Amino acid sequence: MGKPIGRPGEESGTFKWPGAGQIYSSSRDMATFLAANMGELPDRRPMESAMALAQQPVFTVNPHFKQGLAWQDVSAGNLTIVDKNGGLPNTSTYIGFAPQQKLGVVILVNRGKQRATGIGRQILHALAQDQSKPSTEGEADPDSD
Repeated sequence: MGKPIGRPGEESGTFKWPGAGQIYSSSRDMATFLAANMGELPDRRPMESAMALAQQPVFTVNPHFKQGLAWQDVSAGNLTIVDKNGGLPNTSTYIGFAPQQKLGVVILVNRGKQRATGIGRQILHALAQDQSKPSTEGEADPDSD
C-alpha cells in the first residue's frame, strides 16, 4: 500500500457547467476527435461540415491570431495552426493541427500550468519542417491555463 508524499494535491472536482472539468477523454478519444477535425474519418460529411464551421475565425485579434468558435487560428511563417488549449489546476491540455500539412498533435498532462500549448506548437512546426517561430503575438499567455 502506498504512502502519501507531502501535502495532497489540489483536486478539481465538478464545476457548475459541463465542459469545464466534467467531460473526461482518453488519448484515444482525443486522437479520434483530432482526426475528425482534420477530415480524416470515413464518410462523416455532416459532422465534418459542423467541425469546419467551428474552426472558421469569427474575430481577428491581429494578422497572426484569429479566434473561431473555441478554436484558435494561429499563423507564423508559412504555417497555419488550428488549436485549442485548456487546463485546470491539475491538468494542462493541447490539441492542434496544421490543416494544409495534415499534421496534428494532442498533449495531455496530469499537472497544471505546464507548457502544453508552446510545446504542441513547436512540435507542429518541427513536423512541418517550418523554420519560423511559433507565434503568440496578441494572445494572452497560451500556457497560463
